[in-house]
Amino acid sequence: MTNRESAIFAHFRRDEKPFVERSLDWIERALDKYQPVTTPFLDPREQYILRTLVQREPELLLLLDGGYSSAERCRAVVGPSSYLRNDPRLFRLSFLRLETKSGKPLEHSDVLGTILGLGIKREKVGDLHPHQSGCDIVIAEEMCEFVHNQLGQVGREHVNISKIARNEFILTEQKYSVRAVTLPSLRVDALVSEGYRISRAKAAAWIKNGKCKVNWKVVDQPDYPVEAGDLISLRGYGRIRIMSLDGLTKKRRNLVKIASFI
Repeated sequence: MTNRESAIFAHFRRDEKPFVERSLDWIERALDKYQPVTTPFLDPREQYILRTLVQREPELLLLLDGGYSSAERCRAVVGPSSYLRNDPRLFRLSFLRLETKSGKPLEHSDVLGTILGLGIKREKVGDLHPHQSGCDIVIAEEMCEFVHNQLGQVGREHVNISKIARNEFILTEQKYSVRAVTLPSLRVDALVSEGYRISRAKAAAWIKNGKCKVNWKVVDQPDYPVEAGDLISLRGYGRIRIMSLDGLTKKRRNLVKIASFI
């Protein structure tokens, strides 16, 4: 590993090294071929890493699109800044609508599980928005036809599936509540314990069993460090985000503001 590469990796967590290497490969391809490179869907942490790396290259520009302005998961285009323009066709996004034949709503986890059960990688699927009678999906253009032809049932619900235009996509508002907690340390087991109101021992056990994710990556070490902006999910319990770290209390505990998604 060169000194330059060592300096780059030092800015990121050790477990993020594979994605950093992948990002550097996209950047190298864009520089060598001097043409745009389209990535799979990236979560917000991956978007941050790629943006940080692209900013080191003055000849390149990074564009993101997830189908709508506040999308969480986006595809990126890395290309020459001299001529790269924000053309929606570069991102190769498609949009699908599922509607249950019973008229009942669908759960996000059920829809995602069904799509992944078809053998499709998570990086080919963007945001999903369940609504009153089904779910709208952003998906990679290259997977659209396959999913359209193969998906006919989600759980016990039979569904009709159709292709829709970008401007027909139904957005559902994500609700959350904010509260302050105090933690003895900035470890993921301490946050999970306070954030989900479970015992520290149970939090540690579930983390070791692979039921916890930090920034969309499975974490199985209870002492894994957390910081402001991190998104934590516990299987079956939903997601929380660290909104801010607000210093120490008089008893030297960490004062943390978290948002719990409803």
